[in-house]
Amino acid sequence: MIPIKSRCILRFAGALVVAAALLAAPGAAPLAARPGGPSTGSPAAGDTALFTIDDALDLVRVTDPRISPDGSRVVYTRETLDWEHNDRKSRLWLVRADGSDPRPFTSEEGDAQPRWSPDGRWIAFVRRAEDGDEEEDGGARQLYVIRTDGGEARPLTHHATSVGRFEWGPDSRRIFFVAADSLPGAAQDSLDDGWDAMAVDEGPNGQRRGRWSNLWWVEVDPDSAVEHALTTGKRVVGDFAASPDGGRVAFTFRTEDHRNDAFRSEVALVDVSDGEVRRLTHNEAPESGLAWSPDGKTLTYVAPDTATWRLDQGNLYALDAAGGRVRQLAPGFEGAIGDYAWSPDGEIDFSAQVRTTAELYRLDPSSGRVERLSRLDGVVGGPSWSADHGHVAFELSTPSVPGDLYVAGLGPFEAHRITRANADVEGKDLAAPEVVRWKSSDGNEVEGLLYRPPEAAGWSGPGAMVLEVHGGPAGSFTRRFDSDAQVLAAHGYAVLQPNVRGSSGYGDAWLRGNMHDIGGGDYRDLMSGVDEMVRRGVADPDSLAIKGWSYGGILGGWTLTRTDRFRAASLGAMVTDWPAEYGPGFHFDVARWYLGGDPWSNGDFWRERSSFWHMERVKTPTILFHGARDRTDTPMQSMNFHAALRHFGVPERYLEFPREPHGFREPRHQRTRMAEELAWFQRWVRGLEGWEAPPRPGTTPEDSAAGG
Repeated sequence: MIPIKSRCILRFAGALVVAAALLAAPGAAPLAARPGGPSTGSPAAGDTALFTIDDALDLVRVTDPRISPDGSRVVYTRETLDWEHNDRKSRLWLVRADGSDPRPFTSEEGDAQPRWSPDGRWIAFVRRAEDGDEEEDGGARQLYVIRTDGGEARPLTHHATSVGRFEWGPDSRRIFFVAADSLPGAAQDSLDDGWDAMAVDEGPNGQRRGRWSNLWWVEVDPDSAVEHALTTGKRVVGDFAASPDGGRVAFTFRTEDHRNDAFRSEVALVDVSDGEVRRLTHNEAPESGLAWSPDGKTLTYVAPDTATWRLDQGNLYALDAAGGRVRQLAPGFEGAIGDYAWSPDGEIDFSAQVRTTAELYRLDPSSGRVERLSRLDGVVGGPSWSADHGHVAFELSTPSVPGDLYVAGLGPFEAHRITRANADVEGKDLAAPEVVRWKSSDGNEVEGLLYRPPEAAGWSGPGAMVLEVHGGPAGSFTRRFDSDAQVLAAHGYAVLQPNVRGSSGYGDAWLRGNMHDIGGGDYRDLMSGVDEMVRRGVADPDSLAIKGWSYGGILGGWTLTRTDRFRAASLGAMVTDWPAEYGPGFHFDVARWYLGGDPWSNGDFWRERSSFWHMERVKTPTILFHGARDRTDTPMQSMNFHAALRHFGVPERYLEFPREPHGFREPRHQRTRMAEELAWFQRWVRGLEGWEAPPRPGTTPEDSAAGG
């Protein structure tokens, strides 16, 4: 897919300023209990019928399934919660393609990225080692290999820096990999001694310290492995792919790593025998997802365009490896293309999102014809294919299954499940989301998902409803398992998730629907959805809440400056003042697509689309969350919103989380965020003053506190 950063970007149409006076907001006193849920607004402690916050935290994740070349086995990563150490631990597991004989394959926690050798004799993976110069992370990640017929894992590299992406050579005798360049000894010593001032956006640095990176290869012989540099110089290597004969490697690169300049990515070829590099593209389009045709004559890649970085779901292009002609494959396909691979007979199998589901497809490159292979009514991810493309392994998440692995035959498509990672969750009374559609104020049809609380929640509409806004802006709500929505539904809240204009999965025209209009058409899409749920008897108009993260936090914050219909709001990782975010944050998409120009040439517009400059209108009690290390949307933005709410006397709370980036990683922070959000809604939507989430089973309230 197009490498749009998961950030939040907002603006509303200049021609549509809502001038209606806002009504008085709820005061600080508790509200009377409102309809739409059980009298306590919460499942009973220890209730096994309804989905809880701790059910969400305890979910076992099975990811990165890699099917063996002969299609007989699947290796994958299995990740579980380690509450005591506030972490999640992963190990590699192996299972037969029919689902039998599942077992741990490696003995150490933290192993990742399993990859079969083409001959099926080895599995390579990365493991954190004690050596290397990345001690603050516990050592550099190194390549290990293990025989598939048994034995101990053995280290293959002892690189000074971490091994990044890697790929087997076609003869199974070598592995290519990317690694950051190490610093000369004296330079590293100087850095360690505190001479560590950083020139931002110079050389390999972006907002944070960076390093040049290059391609390497190593022989697959643990007893005599020697690492060889394939490229050198001041470049940052991204994606790469070895040719079918192993003689060339195609790669993407940049000659700097500025955070807003991903469009400077280019495609090049390096000859393995002599290291000669030949550049193939000269444009301003960010290329990614490289792959070779079976005959080695064609390179394919994903990009928004052949010339520039335009707002696009991402197209698949074919490039003559000898240089020259580029053509788009499947130009009529409107889905958002994900992972893909060439089959031996010259077809391309891929996954793609279309509307609220992601399925598997097959493309004939010569005709452009696309055939849908699966109809699974969920979200397919991480596919890998057997050598003959007769079988595929993949992840599948559905509204009722948090995520399991499947294997399917492709002629015809027949899928069967090979893991059951969270069988206990399937016994819960879960909400079953339905696809809903409505007309926006300008006549455009909007689609979204609606979660009605399950029977065990004691709900009867119309009742309390949460309007959730997705991230992006080019994100979307899909029919995957949604823990947050299930927790809210279990507590008696309906949840509406609109795929407003600007969302992926609906074609490029809809994706571009909020260009120079964020906060205009997309805001109207949100509110027309709320009106429709009120009309249908789902939502009580006096029991509404709104939540969102990233772009969801931005559009959610903007919504609070337009209306006081919501009794409560929960907003995370937001931007409130676009001119102030120009330097600290990622803003390429803001400047080029969503606002246009810059704070000097288009300053009035940037300020007009900033919720911070309309805070006198906000009356809704609001809780805010932000990671202290967020470099996508910086913490100052939530701090400003918090300070303004306090200035105007609006009930508010702001929680900032140490160490966290744009998306939270630590389990205790995740629990705090979910529990605090739910308590906020219970207080301000239902009037349940002092409500708290039950403590984590097996802990004291202090051990599982919902924040300070």
